[in-house]
Amino acid sequence: MSSAQTHAHLNSIEADPSGQSANKGNLRATVALILASGGDARIWPEPISGRNRYGTKTSPAPDEISFSSTTASNISAEGFAAASEALQQLFGTDGARSISLDRWFDGVRTGISELLAPGSEAVLAASGTDAELLTLGIVAALSPRPLTNVFIAPDETGKGIPLAAAGRHFSGTTALAQAVAEGQPIEGFAPGRIDARTIDVRDESGRPKEPAEIDRNVASVIEQELRRGRDILLHVLDASKTGLTAPSRDLARALLSAAPGRVRIVVDACQLRCPLSQLKRDLADGFMITVTGSKFAGGPAFAGALLLPPTMRDEITSDMALPAGLSDYTAALDWPPHFRDALKLSFKSEGNIGLGLRWIAALENLKRYAAVDGAQQKRIIDHFADEVRLRVSAIPRLALHPDDEEHAPSRSIVSVTPLTAVNDFAPASEADRIRLMLLDPALGPICHVGQPVRIGPRTILRLSASVRDVAEIATRMQAGQSLEKAFAPIASNLDVLFAKWEKLTLSGQAA
Repeated sequence: MSSAQTHAHLNSIEADPSGQSANKGNLRATVALILASGGDARIWPEPISGRNRYGTKTSPAPDEISFSSTTASNISAEGFAAASEALQQLFGTDGARSISLDRWFDGVRTGISELLAPGSEAVLAASGTDAELLTLGIVAALSPRPLTNVFIAPDETGKGIPLAAAGRHFSGTTALAQAVAEGQPIEGFAPGRIDARTIDVRDESGRPKEPAEIDRNVASVIEQELRRGRDILLHVLDASKTGLTAPSRDLARALLSAAPGRVRIVVDACQLRCPLSQLKRDLADGFMITVTGSKFAGGPAFAGALLLPPTMRDEITSDMALPAGLSDYTAALDWPPHFRDALKLSFKSEGNIGLGLRWIAALENLKRYAAVDGAQQKRIIDHFADEVRLRVSAIPRLALHPDDEEHAPSRSIVSVTPLTAVNDFAPASEADRIRLMLLDPALGPICHVGQPVRIGPRTILRLSASVRDVAEIATRMQAGQSLEKAFAPIASNLDVLFAKWEKLTLSGQAA
């Protein structure tokens, strides 16, 4: 939905004779509608259920149980209220704009950079995959040489990342509603100029490789590519879909120092599992950072951003030009003004209001989480993991694997392996069927878990605490409750979820 369409829609909202009830109802529907705009087909709501492909909504659903913040979450009541207030601030219900579109988007970008990595320059992106395209576009524009894009664990990042990392369209429709040819090169990325190299973090059995082995593999690839006369964009995967990290930041710093101007580092922090203090250190080291407001942040799906270190402000000048095809993916107001004026990009869209609202909702969650002491965050997350594992161990045809946590720095993701009746690994189709059954209200309360991930010979489903869970538990503890008592509402939801899961298994519906 464009800025003009949004403005017209809000102008149509009128109060009923008794007061503001119709006005509020219409505003709520408008906010939910716009929150589902400015993204590709994955977040378009199905007309009857109002759910997107992830099974989530853009309006609060307090009766639904959600441990799916590895994939997507329903919007929180607080986030929805913040988005509603922000939309009214932008347009007003009488059609009189109270703040310019420029200032409104400046506020969104500033809110992201100040909360996550003070001193950074934030560029909005419709998703983590879109952020990958923007990162590649900037580095390609800055580099005079052929470029090798080295990314980590393609099976545990995003489905479209391998295409985006090569400068290719990763879907048939962009977040700005432009029809494109999936898999084809994006205009402006010269054919043959971008090579994509992948580094696996697991062996064929699905076991995580030792961090030192991964570092050696990465260093070898970088050395080979530099000798070929190519510049490098290296990804540091802060947390994969199962919580793995690679390569080490020590290696990334060493590579950046050894080949300044030839090697650039981007930290993929889209899961946002690391302490926020780590992002500040990454920025100080000169790393770019990609983040999302969904996943752990618990905001609506499709809210990404690229955080640029201060050192890049002087590099992005009128002497460089982004690939022209990125105008299908990025809007003018996604960029800070000084970058926007230097990019030589003919933008096709002024601003992506849906993206802005999704970030505002996510920031509302993140502000509360950031106020919680880091040690207390860890204590709450560890307790969550212990409680999930306790319940999994008591249910037939579910399994836990020590390998899933061996090298994961955060325990906020718990990987659960569904089994068959004879204790073999259940196929991927079975794992997805379980996830869909958990969403079926006819079979019990609606319960969200993370989408399936293939790990070697097995497929796992993921349960995760979100920043909202951590902040709510911390608030109750600050009011004097013990951790166990403060955790009780989460424990109750876990009991409901696993009772439904066990019922599905024992009834044979998930056979």
